[in-house]
Amino acid sequence: MQKLALEVQSLAPKVLKILDAISEQGITLSLFLDALSWGDESCHSNDRIRFARTGLMLSEELPGILERWYRPPRNQHKGRRPLGAHQNLQKFAVKCMADLLEYEIEHIAPLFASPPDELSQAHLTSFNFEDFIKKVSAGAPVLWDVLECLVFSAKQRARNTHKSPAMVILHLISQAQYTRSHRRGHVTKLWAIYLKACGLSARAFDALHGLGIVMSHKWAANAYGSLSSHAMEEVREDIQRLPWIISHNNVNIPMRVFSQRLHNKSHFTSGCAATVWVLPADAMLPAAASDCLQSCRAENGQTRFALDEVLDGDLLAAACIKNQYIYHVLSIVLNSPEFFDYAFHDDDLFKPPQPVHLLPSGPKNIVKQYILHTVDIEEASYEGNDKVMAEWFRQLGMDSEDAKRHIGTGKVILWIGDQMTVERLRGLYKYRHEDFNAFDRMDYLIPVFGWFHLQMAFANSLHKQYIGTSASTGSLQQAFNLLQRKGLHKSETKGPFWHHLHEALHHISEAHIQASWLAVGGVKSLSELKSKSPTEILTLATTLVDEHASRRAIAKLNHLDEKDRDAVLTQWTMFNVDILSYIELTTAMKMGDIRRMEDLLPTLLFRFAGGRNSKYTIEILELLQGLKQEWPADINRNHVRQHCWLINRSGRPDGWTPIDKGQEQNIGDIKVTYHSFGPGATWTYLHKISPAIPTLRALQRHMESEFKTITRGTYHGIPDKEADITKLTDQYIKSNLHVYEPGRQIKATARNKAEDFVTMGAIDIEHLGTFDNWWRNRAYKRSTDEEWDDIGRG
Repeated sequence: MQKLALEVQSLAPKVLKILDAISEQGITLSLFLDALSWGDESCHSNDRIRFARTGLMLSEELPGILERWYRPPRNQHKGRRPLGAHQNLQKFAVKCMADLLEYEIEHIAPLFASPPDELSQAHLTSFNFEDFIKKVSAGAPVLWDVLECLVFSAKQRARNTHKSPAMVILHLISQAQYTRSHRRGHVTKLWAIYLKACGLSARAFDALHGLGIVMSHKWAANAYGSLSSHAMEEVREDIQRLPWIISHNNVNIPMRVFSQRLHNKSHFTSGCAATVWVLPADAMLPAAASDCLQSCRAENGQTRFALDEVLDGDLLAAACIKNQYIYHVLSIVLNSPEFFDYAFHDDDLFKPPQPVHLLPSGPKNIVKQYILHTVDIEEASYEGNDKVMAEWFRQLGMDSEDAKRHIGTGKVILWIGDQMTVERLRGLYKYRHEDFNAFDRMDYLIPVFGWFHLQMAFANSLHKQYIGTSASTGSLQQAFNLLQRKGLHKSETKGPFWHHLHEALHHISEAHIQASWLAVGGVKSLSELKSKSPTEILTLATTLVDEHASRRAIAKLNHLDEKDRDAVLTQWTMFNVDILSYIELTTAMKMGDIRRMEDLLPTLLFRFAGGRNSKYTIEILELLQGLKQEWPADINRNHVRQHCWLINRSGRPDGWTPIDKGQEQNIGDIKVTYHSFGPGATWTYLHKISPAIPTLRALQRHMESEFKTITRGTYHGIPDKEADITKLTDQYIKSNLHVYEPGRQIKATARNKAEDFVTMGAIDIEHLGTFDNWWRNRAYKRSTDEEWDDIGRG
């Protein structure tokens, strides 16, 4: 109010009088202000001076005074602006800001502190950038505001409504903290481990380290060792309190050198990698499970399961399989481009059948994995498997005499692997059946084959059965040529062969099923079926399965008089049946419906027996013997099927994966993703980093989730398949593959006629001695001695 009152008057005369008074006292204005501002001791304590000084310090005018000192107005609003106290105030502001920023950056320093013992998966993946930014900005508000003004102009702030410079500001502060002390590397360590896991080169690492963005490359390499040690400590603790299973498989590594010598040559070497899968707590077996298992083996192990039950089939299982087949053929037509605008897509009649035995999903059913140290021990032989099993027990801290006694008499360990691994383990189990104690006899062991390798064997069996020649319409060979799919004409077990074959089988199956839809619908295009109601579509789907994709349809065609038989229709009806079994197995595994998987075991047994795949014939016989005869209920129902076929690492309902596929993915990470190429790629290095891989993988996903880049590079783009399917479908329609023509024969060579593997296999199992031969080779009596004086002497 006083200022408003004075503004109506000219202030200059009053100011001049005050200046005169100051001059009369023999001081200048600057000396006066210096004295007023705590100039000497007398000015400190004088009440009147102190009152006047406080009024100035708290006045509303002070900011304006300082502003005009810093930037004086022009005289008469023209000419050059007076210099004022611009330079002095700038120096003073810099000093003030330096003091304030020094305080704030030290105030938030504890947030960036990172003790060495914090290198664990739980710690690294719990870091939340958004929460951390809130803490830093609240703890250093001035520093944050200053940096925000520097990195984000007012124009940018007005223009950008979704872009935030918060991450940039945080990392500028992080660089400053790390420059002050290498112990303030909370964010820096995250980036060091993440970028090392992403394959950043050592030179780039050193450059970023020089900028204070990451720790040194040497630190990151040492951190791998720390992460591995922590993971191994954690797995040893977890297996003492939680249920677990284990899998292992061979690792083939090309060792390259840049300078060849007699003792230094590039070579190909084989080792072994293992994974411990820690199961949910409810998978824990009863304390008496081991005794119960040995009792059941002794009581029932000398009696083979009832083969008649497998040969006769299960009517309920057959009905469930048929419903799934109907749903699969429905899905093919409903998902076709012609049905894109079908009005009844969401009709209840088109819902999938109810699951038979669906595994529970969700976070509490996620399986935790630990990769053990990869070792330079081949596992293709019996001796190699014996050595790697001893090595895994050593790494898990289970190699003492007390631990071995506990394993032998009180544990049941499910060991999963591909067919060769399981065969070797079973061979060791048989070979050592007369050893002196339960550990040496491996009484604790239940080998279980992995379903992923079985799925690949199934695909290879279909390839063998239907490959034909390029002259035979409908054959796989002709389809591969028509679609220009390279590398599929000869069956292989390595590389991307199975992936390409898997895709091709699905595309070829869709073409055959679409052609079958046209046959049962009596139409020339799938679009003509859109006029039909859901009930009519479902009826046609049922008819398709009954007449074009069932064993009964094949039998009906085979029982016609020879002159009326249609060999072409019979063969491709058989293909529909077989390929629907493959699709059903794939879908059941993905959705975690273990009963649907089990219902397919008879079909798989007959297929492998008829296709002369004796290895997997034996594996399925062994599984059926365990499920139906030897294993007690707790192991049979609650452990093998529930926890040893599939795992879920995401918690999603459709996130189920065969255990051996998970093992192969881990091996892929060991060999490729986290592998060091060149002279540094030694077994010592692989041994060191392997246990750290799950942590590295989890940190990568966490950082990508934090920065919203998690989908980039996770999935490759899948080219549209419709042109390929349409091309095949047109060919099959033109050749009337799924239309009955009496007396039609398969032309060209005998290779074009596919054998009925399933029927041949059923005959082989029942009448040709396969079942008896298998039993003859496994029926033996096991020792029950318990001599523990010298464990391992057997």
